[in-house]
Amino acid sequence: MVITAAGRGEKMRSFLAFLLVFLLSFLAYNAYTYHQLSSAEGAYKLAGIPSSEKLIAVYHDENFWQFATYNPKARELKVYYVGQDFPLLFRIKKTKTVKTPLNYSPLALDLKLLEKAPKETPALLFAGKWYTKENPPEFPTVEQILQQYNNKTMRRLSAYYAEKELWIGAITMQTGDAIYGGIGPGRILVIPSLKSYMEKPFVWRVEIPAGGDKSQHIVYYPDGITIKGYGEVVLPKAFVIEKWVLEKSLNATLKALAKPTPISGSARSFVDLTISCWDSNSIEWSIMYITRYWPGISMQNKIPEGYVLSDYGQTSGKCQIIRTANSQG
Repeated sequence: MVITAAGRGEKMRSFLAFLLVFLLSFLAYNAYTYHQLSSAEGAYKLAGIPSSEKLIAVYHDENFWQFATYNPKARELKVYYVGQDFPLLFRIKKTKTVKTPLNYSPLALDLKLLEKAPKETPALLFAGKWYTKENPPEFPTVEQILQQYNNKTMRRLSAYYAEKELWIGAITMQTGDAIYGGIGPGRILVIPSLKSYMEKPFVWRVEIPAGGDKSQHIVYYPDGITIKGYGEVVLPKAFVIEKWVLEKSLNATLKALAKPTPISGSARSFVDLTISCWDSNSIEWSIMYITRYWPGISMQNKIPEGYVLSDYGQTSGKCQIIRTANSQG
């Protein structure tokens, strides 16, 4: 079969026409998704959240949205991330899921609140209210937590901080094939503070013995909101501690957080600290924090080990070890 020059020209014109239609369709679709991301309702549709999941928090920053959901039947927390930097670029969509022993159903949001999203960013929707840097959420204070758990039995006291983004699960610290542990709140949701870590805007978690092989986990959020649930024992030794000893340990931890780092210009974008008691003559504390930030970092499964700094130590003071079914030693 002989293909003439006219035939070749016709095929080329057909190919160019197809290519033009494809490019126009691509640009039109990307422009559509970029426009959808200009509103909370449009971004929510792009996230593709099923009806079985209840929306419990929303975070909006420049060019991206996050939606946190809770599935009461599967007992799962999930965070959706949707973003697009420019109309000509592809839309980015990510999800992160963890099982949780806590009941987040009380935080279920009315979807009509999406219509009231503020224009300024960053912005947070939580417990029925929109927050911005001008009106950030008011987290439980260190003093309130100290007062509440003075001479109370617990297995651990943890605090978490995120300046930006919704945070669940753990981020593995890995360089090459070497894994150096992980940082993260695990099976609870941490909401962004929209303010500096220096103001101590922490989400607090307390683990309390609940008999047998269970612990009660209580999480303290802004505006007096607490979420509770029963789950596995994370730290087996239960203890009672006086307020002044607990305060001393927290101060040591916060001092470690505030001290200068060897990394120039490093941040404290995410913080994970824990206080526990393994010996009646000292209190153990540990702290880890991520020194970098980029949009979507909370959705990462792993980051280089060098992006995380940690410190740990002991503070003198008595804590009374309480013998339970899971106590060791």
